[in-house]
Amino acid sequence: KMKKQHKIKKPKRCNRSDFFDPPTLLVKEPKEMKPQQLEELEKMASDYEVIKGWDNESDFPTEKIDILYGWDKEKGQTLLEDEKSQLKWIQMPSAGVDYMNLDLLAEKDIRLTTASGIHSVPISESVLGMLLAYVRGIQQSIRQQTEKQWEEPTGMEELNNKTIMIVGTGHIGKEVGRLAKAFNMKTIGINRSGRNVETMDEIYQQKDLIDHVDEADVLVNILPLTDETKHFFDQKIFSKMKEGSLFINVGRGPSVKTEDLIAALQNGPVAFAGLDVFDEEPLPKESPLWEMENVLITPHISGIAEHYKTRLFTIFKENLQAYLEGEALPRNLVDYNKSY
Repeated sequence: KMKKQHKIKKPKRCNRSDFFDPPTLLVKEPKEMKPQQLEELEKMASDYEVIKGWDNESDFPTEKIDILYGWDKEKGQTLLEDEKSQLKWIQMPSAGVDYMNLDLLAEKDIRLTTASGIHSVPISESVLGMLLAYVRGIQQSIRQQTEKQWEEPTGMEELNNKTIMIVGTGHIGKEVGRLAKAFNMKTIGINRSGRNVETMDEIYQQKDLIDHVDEADVLVNILPLTDETKHFFDQKIFSKMKEGSLFINVGRGPSVKTEDLIAALQNGPVAFAGLDVFDEEPLPKESPLWEMENVLITPHISGIAEHYKTRLFTIFKENLQAYLEGEALPRNLVDYNKSY
């Protein structure tokens, strides 16, 4: 079955006469912005009424909203379904958009841009942190510290000269590759097209991953969630991995078939898993993963960025400038045909 192709029209140059007088730029979470950023925003969008906070939506007709900076699931869906809505563009605060109604957005010709790129530093550091916690015995030592035990951790290894396979070579994948190179690791990148990526020693297409996965000592999942990637990592892939290999998931929880990962951790070949995302969050208390000593669990925190406000506003500001000039949005515009 052919997937419907969605085309986004090039935005017209913004003019007051095209909209209500004036049109509205709604900032969903003004507290997430610095005061100087709000001032800069009002100066850039001088033809717009900048509304600071969604709680004020009763003070103006929602059909005035032209641009939305941020997202609220309940109010946002109501806005999308409103027949009088004139919404043209949403700047998301997240990198993933798998929870958005992309078909409806495409149908209404609403542009959607993401925060892709702002999480590359914290997530890549989390990946290396998980790996070091395992290979250098840090995780075992923390457990022993709680029991006041002085014992040498077992199975101490090094990252040096190991091969890391990075599945998803966008901003985060590139940064993981850069850091891995600093540890003298060989980097293999996996992406849809097989295009070259500067921090990767080798590149393979996503469809060929299963033929090369046995080359990796470490497998890192950074895939977005689409119809193609749901339960992408399953028994078929885990069974082909190298004996004693390590698996890290900082992509999307549902891209991994959890029961198959648990089996691979219990019976081999996977020796360790560092997991920041899960198909059900919070992770249910009855999940076997909690009790497994070869699993490191973090509560979906790898993307928390120290400089989030600054990085997100930089993306939005560049897109806003282009939008106001009637140009295509240059940063992180979602392709509805790819779902990311």
